[in-house]
Amino acid sequence: MSEIRRLDSTLSARIAAGEVIERPQSVVRELMDNAVDAKADEITLSIRGGGIDEILVTDNGRGIMKDDLPLAVTQYATSKISTLDDLYHLQTMGFRGEALHSIGAVSRLTISSSYMGQKPWTITVDNMVQEDPVAIGPDKGTMVKVEDLFSHIPARRAFLKRPSSEGTLCRNTFLAKAMAFNAIHFRFIQDGALKIDLPARRTIFDRVMDILTLEENFNRKEFVYLEKKCRDFTIRIVTSLAGIHRSDRSRIRTYVNDRPVDEYSLVQAVVYGYGEILPGGTFPWTVLFVYDDPELVDFNIHPAKREVKLRNKAEIHHEIHQLIHSSLPRQIPSINAAAQDEQPLLEPVASASTSWQDPVFTHDRIRYPGHDAGKAKTTHDEMVSQKPKDQAWLEKAKKLFAQPGREAEHTTSSVSAQEFWKPHKTSFTYLGQAFRLFLICQKDDELYLVDQHAAHERILFDELRRQRDVQRLLIPLEFEVDPDVDAFLAENSYIYTQYGIGIAQKDDRLWELTSIPHSAKENEKKLVTFIQNAMGSEEEIEAGLYAIVACKAAIKAGDVLDDQSATALLEKVFELDDPSCPHGRTFVIRLSEKELRLMVGRTK
Repeated sequence: MSEIRRLDSTLSARIAAGEVIERPQSVVRELMDNAVDAKADEITLSIRGGGIDEILVTDNGRGIMKDDLPLAVTQYATSKISTLDDLYHLQTMGFRGEALHSIGAVSRLTISSSYMGQKPWTITVDNMVQEDPVAIGPDKGTMVKVEDLFSHIPARRAFLKRPSSEGTLCRNTFLAKAMAFNAIHFRFIQDGALKIDLPARRTIFDRVMDILTLEENFNRKEFVYLEKKCRDFTIRIVTSLAGIHRSDRSRIRTYVNDRPVDEYSLVQAVVYGYGEILPGGTFPWTVLFVYDDPELVDFNIHPAKREVKLRNKAEIHHEIHQLIHSSLPRQIPSINAAAQDEQPLLEPVASASTSWQDPVFTHDRIRYPGHDAGKAKTTHDEMVSQKPKDQAWLEKAKKLFAQPGREAEHTTSSVSAQEFWKPHKTSFTYLGQAFRLFLICQKDDELYLVDQHAAHERILFDELRRQRDVQRLLIPLEFEVDPDVDAFLAENSYIYTQYGIGIAQKDDRLWELTSIPHSAKENEKKLVTFIQNAMGSEEEIEAGLYAIVACKAAIKAGDVLDDQSATALLEKVFELDDPSCPHGRTFVIRLSEKELRLMVGRTK
């Protein structure tokens, strides 16, 4: 008797559906993609019970023909592609022909549609049981209702979160989809109440800011729009200035051809682009849109389409890095002695040589909503003498200082690098070490606090650039790479060679590390990890390599320095062109005598 048997059609359909429909959020993703592909300019999502009880998506798109309704819920039936070649020229959000069939396998699915304003028809599929079409439905567009998700699959339903949590995931997916389509009016209704209303907007900047400001108290002046058109692709970025940042990368969102994707190299390019603009360990709020030639993009990797393969990933990575790096001014934190009345806690100050409102400032162009010119500022003495008119001023102040992304910003402002730092040749007086981390010195009428670890790391960084002491590994270290990295290394391995790092290709996607600089000893695995992921310009690779090597050898936070060592380190710091470590973190804080006096209320 044979041990191999053909699975029941219902069982096989539900197994396949498990790859596409994981939870209510997955249904929302697929139905909104279909609504966008229908050329709708109004899309409404309504959910009940976190989307477990009901999900309803309505649109005013072109609709579905009566004869196509039974096909729409059939596996691998789609209007998006017809040949294998179409798979490599995709212009639509959906294309696999799996979504509606999978939804109908695990819920009660009802599709009502009027094709181009004709007589409407409705079809229902209840957990794989298809009913006949009936002549009823909307006057225009399509309504898709999904009820009782996983009601016939209790094991899958038991793994769902609480309705409130599932509802939040649905909301997040709704916003992620709405982010990319500024010309469409989106509405989100939860348990009968309108929660989000996003009217159509003229620009992608406006749509992104509408969404970012839903829950965060952001000022639109704190974000900029960057754009660059290249041969095969276009880059559009909405990103924050230096005053707005987080401690993780979770707010760097990436889109490829309007699809939200998880692509580490694109996130890495954004981070590299900021470089020393942000303090170490912090990351911007960024929404990145890449519009690439469909022939160079492959989304046919996973049913959820969150993964993507880009044949020109290295080039895109480089252009993103260069666009951000060349378009945003580097700003360095400086202590504020006086607050400003009715101003944001942190208002970035642009370089004296460049106006943010100058449209020719960037690579291609940068759009920046202008600051309010000539706004009056209140001095410290005036603030002390004025009695607050609002009796609830204390509570409002607490809320202001608790704004997200501003944990440490109420005591600092940003000034341009040119204004803040020039190589200092004059003498200084070393005053001592604070908290086993900061070296304190006085120079003319200013006080400087220097992070000893970051400062020494930068000094080593520059010294390592000049050394060529290379040693071969007795046993080469083998490592595998992705196809795009393999192609990059095949053309650019010389970048590593000139810095004393020898790499050689053994086989397709298999490389080995053969030699390293003497100073990189015991960092071989870190170097390999870096090589496996790095695809950028020579400048980016150099910075990444030496940041790895210099960090381990640098003086650590907590090390006690004698006066002679501290003075020697500070002398080298004041000879630098700019005070930033290889990771891009600015490691110097400057306080003037005037500012210190104002802080303690001494005006004379």
